[in-house]
Amino acid sequence: MNLIEFFKDVVKVLEKSDVAYALAGGLVASMYRENERTTNDLDFLIMAEKGTQQAATAIIKKFKLVPHVVRSADVEGGPLFAIKKKNTKPYIVAGRAKKDEHSLGLDFILPSMPWFDEAIERAQYNRIDFGFGPIPSLTKEDVIISKFYSLKNDPTRFNDLDDLKSIMQAGHEIDMPYICGQMQKLQLVVPDTLKGIVPKAILMTSKRVAKELRRLQG
Repeated sequence: MNLIEFFKDVVKVLEKSDVAYALAGGLVASMYRENERTTNDLDFLIMAEKGTQQAATAIIKKFKLVPHVVRSADVEGGPLFAIKKKNTKPYIVAGRAKKDEHSLGLDFILPSMPWFDEAIERAQYNRIDFGFGPIPSLTKEDVIISKFYSLKNDPTRFNDLDDLKSIMQAGHEIDMPYICGQMQKLQLVVPDTLKGIVPKAILMTSKRVAKELRRLQG
């Protein structure tokens, strides 16, 4: 099964489930990039009225994948005792084949992810047709915020750096007040490698956030 066939099948299941969802990750990022990039994973935001984590796990199992919970301590790099105890908020339910690390993956981002609420709401009004109907998809602004958030926790993530660089170079009209507001809310800064290509408003916001973080750290 190729990625688009897998994508279509997952959307069919989501549409039949009692959940709100939005496409995220590399597939939607490619829609905003200057040039597309390949990916072997599907990423969705998902929200159910009750039991979102359980709903995500059930959908992953429908596709014969093994679910694994990624928690805030895993994403944010610690503290180590929290990673070992697995007692922090669940951020993602990731699904992978048991014995084939190169197979297609399916990840569901949960409402506890700090940038989730605004992103899934805005996605309902940003539907992209991938050939089988319009799919709620992250806006380019929320893709940018999600990438900045990932890099906040791991500044070496190549795909996220490359996505941001390509999106910025594509020349889109961007909602600067929204992005800057989210950067301040989530305390996000621009990685050094991107400072030469981001718009001035984003760079100035990054400097203010960095200054505030230094003040809080003493």
